[in-house]
Amino acid sequence: MEITDKLYFLLSDAIVASLKQIIWLFGPLFLIGFALYWVSKLRNQNLTQSIGGKACLFLTGWVGTPVHEAGQALFCLIFGHKITEIKFFSSRKDGTSGYIKHEYNQRSIYQKLGNFFIGVAPMFFGALVIYILLWIFLPWCLPQELDEGIRITGWKIFKNIIFNSDNFGNWRFWVFFYLSLSVASHAALSANDLKGTVPSFFILLGLIFLVNLIASAFLKYGLDSLSFTHMFTGKIDIMLSLFYSIMLYALAISILYLIFSYLLSWISKPFRRKR
Repeated sequence: MEITDKLYFLLSDAIVASLKQIIWLFGPLFLIGFALYWVSKLRNQNLTQSIGGKACLFLTGWVGTPVHEAGQALFCLIFGHKITEIKFFSSRKDGTSGYIKHEYNQRSIYQKLGNFFIGVAPMFFGALVIYILLWIFLPWCLPQELDEGIRITGWKIFKNIIFNSDNFGNWRFWVFFYLSLSVASHAALSANDLKGTVPSFFILLGLIFLVNLIASAFLKYGLDSLSFTHMFTGKIDIMLSLFYSIMLYALAISILYLIFSYLLSWISKPFRRKR
């Protein structure tokens, strides 16, 4: 086989492997993140019209906003960004409920890559906080055995939390539900969060492709254990399934909150006309 043929198969294998991993790793993240963004936007519009912006903010924002900002602050520290200013909770007139300002070395690929993870941090950290809340208040609702499939793991969580009638008479359930709803309601990514993720996401894609290219080259020599794909099996599969299952729960209760906001907006409509 000629060198050009070998190079072609090497590149094609790396590209196919990279595409599969990107879709598998980030596809659900972007879909759930996009859904959370629109649910949050519509809900805030309804609540602002019916009970006012500040009332809407203090309803769940005093819990959810600090978690949102804390997640970004944590990833700033992990990727070596310098935090210049942070506000975990505020009620500014421009509608800003919290913010974080940070600086980084423009020449550092690692710190540039950090912009992506800092941008999506509210979802990762929010899922972690919801899991901890579940462990504290409803430990018996955690799946005894985690499965690699998002559908199976997600169903176990929904069945144990929402579809368990015994929980409704337990104060622990209602505390967990309110706190998890507050966190989920503010896990959506803002425009500012997403601003810096696009360039850094392309850096991440390049790194994934490079690792797959090296792994594909090793595979040609029979070193199967060095395959990049093997690094994302087993335990990591299970952790990802758990993460996406929790985010699906977060999206579900956010939709319930959206329905409540429509109901509240409909009830308050006659009173708004009298103003």
